[in-house]
Amino acid sequence: MFLAIEWTSAAFHAFLFAADGALLGQRQEARGVNHITDGAFETALHEIVGDWAAEADRIYLSGMITSRNGWIETPYTHAPASLNDITARAIVKHIDGLPPLVFLPGISVRDPLPDVMRGEELKVFGAMGPNGGLVALPGPHTKWVAVRDGRIERFATYMSSEIAALIKSTSLVSKLIPAQSADNTEAFLRGARLAWDRRIGGSILRRIFSARSLVLFDELSPADISDYLSGLMIGAEINEVIEEYSSPDRHVTLIGPPALCQRYSLALLEAGMTSTVSVDGGIAAFQTLGLSYS
Repeated sequence: MFLAIEWTSAAFHAFLFAADGALLGQRQEARGVNHITDGAFETALHEIVGDWAAEADRIYLSGMITSRNGWIETPYTHAPASLNDITARAIVKHIDGLPPLVFLPGISVRDPLPDVMRGEELKVFGAMGPNGGLVALPGPHTKWVAVRDGRIERFATYMSSEIAALIKSTSLVSKLIPAQSADNTEAFLRGARLAWDRRIGGSILRRIFSARSLVLFDELSPADISDYLSGLMIGAEINEVIEEYSSPDRHVTLIGPPALCQRYSLALLEAGMTSTVSVDGGIAAFQTLGLSYS
């Protein structure tokens, strides 16, 4: 058996595999790297999956656990990179009472801007296999990844969701948002459409204030501001990605929380693109790593 752990800043997600790659079980806790004090990562691992570790031949670790704020820092693998390239730069640590710990590196790009990912690359490899295409991993810091023949060619990070959350909580616009409001898909799509309306000059910075001005002129309900802003930000993000990343089949593979992926799917459809949601979670990539271990 072997054990694979995605240990992010916010969460710990473990997968137990049989020797033939069959998934035997999963465990997840909200005990991410940022929640571990005094570097007590070994203690946390024993507490969460100690019984599994006792039976495993090795343990793979990915995510922020391999960053400078984690347990063992691994150097980034520069894109373009394949799953084999990731394995080649892994760092193996031996600790009494544990099987070999294989710390997997993330991936970086340097041009046109430096960018990095740790953990997301395994989800991409798992979802895409030997294929190619455009992948999005929606979240507070959404990753857009171009894949060709199973290799990550390049990628970019967009902080759209985090910026939208800040606007909704601490800005001039936020003062108009009621404490309680229901989701409104049409308000979201209205924001997305405005984001790429070529009749209006500028980009997202030109449009954010409309979340206030439309309310002042009774053209937008205060209860719809939050969804409208989300549509604006995600629409602007998609607009920029389309301009930079080619997608001949106009298709995007989405990997992430279902509700957020659904919003991206709606916005992509408005932009004339199709999408599918992958729920692999990196399982296929971990299986490949485990079966190729020698």
